Amino acid sequence: MKKLAKRLLTFLGLQVLVQRLYTVIVHTASLPKWRSLGKRERVCIELGSGAKKGASGWVTVDLRGADISHDLRKGLPLPSQSVDRIYTSHMLEHIPYKGLIIFINECFRVLKENGELSVCVPDASLYISAYIQGNRFRRIEEGYKEAIVDTGSLLDQLNYIAYMDEQHKYMFDRENLVNTLRMAPFRSVSLREFDGDLDHPSRDFESIYAIAIK
Repeated sequence: MKKLAKRLLTFLGLQVLVQRLYTVIVHTASLPKWRSLGKRERVCIELGSGAKKGASGWVTVDLRGADISHDLRKGLPLPSQSVDRIYTSHMLEHIPYKGLIIFINECFRVLKENGELSVCVPDASLYISAYIQGNRFRRIEEGYKEAIVDTGSLLDQLNYIAYMDEQHKYMFDRENLVNTLRMAPFRSVSLREFDGDLDHPSRDFESIYAIAIK
């Protein structure tokens, strides 16, 4: 039993090492792409895009499969005041509060004057309101499979949106989304409507949107 535990710990340690090595390699390999991007006249970046390529002038950024593979915890290797627009959808809730404030201020740093940060996040208040009213906001089988909590209690939906299989770190409602963005010195922050050119229609039922102008 002790030998098995030792082997398991060794294996897990190797996994962590490989992940760290991968992050270093990806970060180094992405630097030329960042330098090239910073030289463009107009720069629009989607952060936390997932594995997809940008279109209509947008450049996607994520750890794997995007136009630029990059660990956003390392900041944005771009000059100050070099970006016109930043968009991110259903990513901010995956960042713990302290790191989130750092990330928002980093977005502020790289934006040009009058540049905009446009965001979309899940509205946790919808799940909370449904629980208080004794309803289910969405059917269990409609959720993200890995995060589904099913004990037969309506509280399951709160565990789902709050933790998301340990992926969610922060919850939003309309008020605190605006107030959180105001932790950076944006000239204006306000809620916005669904934008068909940016936002995913399939997530609209549970999302709230905001825009911050530098």
